[in-house]
Amino acid sequence: MLIRFSFFQVRLTSWLLLVGFLAIASVQAEEAPVYQLHYTVKLEPEKDRARVTIEVDRGDLLRHLSFRMRDRYSKIETNGTFVVKDGRGVWDLPEKNARMTLLVKITNERDPGRFDARMTKDWAIFRGDNIIPAVYTDEAPGAESKATLTFKLPKGWSIETGWPRIKGNTFRIDNPERRFDRPIGWMIAGKLGTRRNQVGNTNVAVSAPQGEGTRRMDTLTFLTFVWPQMQQAFGQTPDKLLIVSAGDPMWRGGLSASNSLFLHADRPLVTEDGTSPLVHELVHMVTRISGVLEDDSSDDWIAEGLAEWYSVELMFRAGAMNRERRQQIMSRLSKRGEDVTFLRQARSTGAVTARAVVLFDELNQEIRLRTNNQHDLDDVVRALIPVRKVALDDLRQAAENLVGDTVTTLQTPLLKTP
Repeated sequence: MLIRFSFFQVRLTSWLLLVGFLAIASVQAEEAPVYQLHYTVKLEPEKDRARVTIEVDRGDLLRHLSFRMRDRYSKIETNGTFVVKDGRGVWDLPEKNARMTLLVKITNERDPGRFDARMTKDWAIFRGDNIIPAVYTDEAPGAESKATLTFKLPKGWSIETGWPRIKGNTFRIDNPERRFDRPIGWMIAGKLGTRRNQVGNTNVAVSAPQGEGTRRMDTLTFLTFVWPQMQQAFGQTPDKLLIVSAGDPMWRGGLSASNSLFLHADRPLVTEDGTSPLVHELVHMVTRISGVLEDDSSDDWIAEGLAEWYSVELMFRAGAMNRERRQQIMSRLSKRGEDVTFLRQARSTGAVTARAVVLFDELNQEIRLRTNNQHDLDDVVRALIPVRKVALDDLRQAAENLVGDTVTTLQTPLLKTP
């Protein structure tokens, strides 16, 4: 028997199927267990501290959390049950409207007379990692947070973070890698000077306390030609980038986080040896690659060598130097690292990093030669980004996957364990 369907019947059937699919998807979305997580940070410069409040609407979804007790934490108060056991604070949340408050000291001396977090009467620079405890959680299956962060500031202060601003002093915290969203990264508050610009796909802010001598516009201008090269090299960059700066007695160097970095106001954008401290820290921030650490040796040279190599290479690609100048820089780095016999040391010193840069330059040349310029070191780094904590074997495997055989550059005696 021949059955004929009218055009109207086919369209009606398709429409009903679509409606059914959307209804199922809607139900599934509604059933997704989500709890509201809100952080409030009140800065109290007269006491060098932050008063932190953590609120959770549904303790039946986030049932339990624990964190390491640190000297900087004090006066912890919660509803539900809170105990300290084996150096950890353990909080069993009530089923609804759970709340914890704690006081957190801000200023931290990294080296004698040098600070990686500091609060004065006019400003504060710190990392969210240090004021919001890193926690282990026990959650209902599939439960995820929807998190926000609000600052309460002294009169006349403003606030900048590496997170997108919702309104006023409230920010949205969303880390796709974690179900429990925690506001990490550099933050700066106080009487600030801030410059902003859209560079490529990223909203960039350069912020420092007033009167600290930070070259905000120089930094933004520098980024307009380097940042697009970084996006092209790594294929991923954050939607927002915060660069925080200040002068002495802050630590005289650079420190990166996942969406932000600190760079001392006296650090040049480009050093006399042709490398860039700013680009170096940006590479750490974007790739988030670190070397696997062991007792007597480590692969710290991988992360530091890559960051320093790209601090030269990305400026070269951006047209900030010609090939002759680039070769002069590599020659100087080779000279600096000529006495290094092993790269896999406990810590990548300046000389070790310089020698690692030369090795990565040789590796890049070998990959390009053996793949007829179809691949280069960018492809290796993109393969290592998901690995995060990278060992020598990971580096070798990523390079060999491109050339299809053993990579000669990575057979050097420099990579033997001391």
